[in-house]
Amino acid sequence: MEPRDLKREMAALRRSLGRYQIYLGAVIAVIGLSVVAAVAVVSWYGIELRGQVDEVGKEVAALSEDMRTRNRAMALDLARQQRELDALRHAAQSDLRVIQEAHRKLATIRDPEHELTALREANEALWSALAEQRMDLLTALSQREPRDEAVEDSPPTIRRFELGQTEFLEGEPGGGVDGFVAGEQEVRRGSQAPGQPGHLLIELDPERIRLGDDYRLEVRLINRSNRPLEVMSLRLDWKFGLEKTGGPVALALDRVDPRTNGVLFRVSGQWTPAHESSPVVLKATLTLKGGAMLANTLSW
Repeated sequence: MEPRDLKREMAALRRSLGRYQIYLGAVIAVIGLSVVAAVAVVSWYGIELRGQVDEVGKEVAALSEDMRTRNRAMALDLARQQRELDALRHAAQSDLRVIQEAHRKLATIRDPEHELTALREANEALWSALAEQRMDLLTALSQREPRDEAVEDSPPTIRRFELGQTEFLEGEPGGGVDGFVAGEQEVRRGSQAPGQPGHLLIELDPERIRLGDDYRLEVRLINRSNRPLEVMSLRLDWKFGLEKTGGPVALALDRVDPRTNGVLFRVSGQWTPAHESSPVVLKATLTLKGGAMLANTLSW
């Protein structure tokens, strides 16, 4: 029952009680004391009626409190929904600004494909320059001969290594390099060729070594392309004067991700007189998936 309906019912009960009292006075005036019993009955009914009115008043108060509680809960829920709407509106405005900025940047690029090609070529040139600088540094280090005039006897021989330049061969699937040439024809392209996917490095640590020193040999692939390079096989070929030896070696990994590098092969040992038979040339030939090959040399 609504509070408004309860109030109307209470007002009707009060009016009825007033009429009963008027009727009682009229009856007493006309009839006299003979109707005292009737008055008592009416009074009793009046008391019962007032009790009912009090009960209705309590129900009205309870309903009013419940309505106030519900109104507060609805106000809190509406405030929460408003905060969520404000957050969504702020996020949408931020996304719109980002999209507008992206469109503005795209509008400033007249030829996106040309810009991307120029950026890729600059990156490739940087990698080639780094490889050449490393080779020049190794060459310069190899030309520095230490001298110790205070020692009368000549010091033990110190071997220095010279890294070659990466060669790239666009071979057929299943092709390979037998020794130092492919099919006895030099068909490789220089390390600055546009299609070359990476650099092949042969590293000997330490770079200056004597007899009996421990060494570590690593063959590393630098992927300077925008796609992963899947490697199929690697062979190491040694040339001691006119003698040749070597063969395939086990790969430490089968792919190198874009713009990263990885060690394909690693071996360690001790420098022996066999390594002193100069000139010595070590060649690493890497075959990629699809038949293309990379090769490089280390000599001393």
